[in-house]
Amino acid sequence: MYKMRDNLAVSYKICKSMSNYQVKVQPQDKLFSVQQGETVLDAALRQNVGLPYGCRSGNCGTCEVTLLEGRVSYADGIPTGLADPDYDCLPCQAIAGSDLVIEAELVEQAVEIQPHTMPCKVQSHEQLSHDVMRLMLKLPENQRLQFLAGQYLDFILPGGEHRAFSIANAPHDDELIELHIRHIEGGKFTDFVFDSMKDKTVLRIEAPLGTFTL
Repeated sequence: MYKMRDNLAVSYKICKSMSNYQVKVQPQDKLFSVQQGETVLDAALRQNVGLPYGCRSGNCGTCEVTLLEGRVSYADGIPTGLADPDYDCLPCQAIAGSDLVIEAELVEQAVEIQPHTMPCKVQSHEQLSHDVMRLMLKLPENQRLQFLAGQYLDFILPGGEHRAFSIANAPHDDELIELHIRHIEGGKFTDFVFDSMKDKTVLRIEAPLGTFTL
């Protein structure tokens, strides 16, 4: 009997240690869960909760929110972009130590995300079929692209011409930007992509663009 109680107590402790924390966003009363060791921002984006963010490294302060209730910790110490660690937190680095209540302005529409022009580097390219190339782009260090599903980007070509392509990866998976580019015979940019582009090529993009989102 005592052995059974001990086993139940151990099981309860294990389940409790593995349980998720809940985060409530005010004033929208938006609720999402955070797994053990997961940053608040990663959890929010995984569940399509539009917390704003920029660099995702704790330096820019774009994602700063007011911490109304609960406690958080930072694996690498207090981020440089955090103005007031007693009252605010940076979700891109914050790991929940309890249930949280935060105050933040959620990004719910594409028009709320300001497009930026920036350089990017071709991390890799892979030909998926005779006329489709998968392109993986990497932004400069400490930069991330916040976007909504359904948005696209423009490549800015020498001379100022633009070429538009849909972003293929999910918004929460933003370490690299994934594009699927279809070859158009005689197309200036797609001919370049299929015939002469190399890894580490530097390109310029404007993103995110488009208001038809999912």
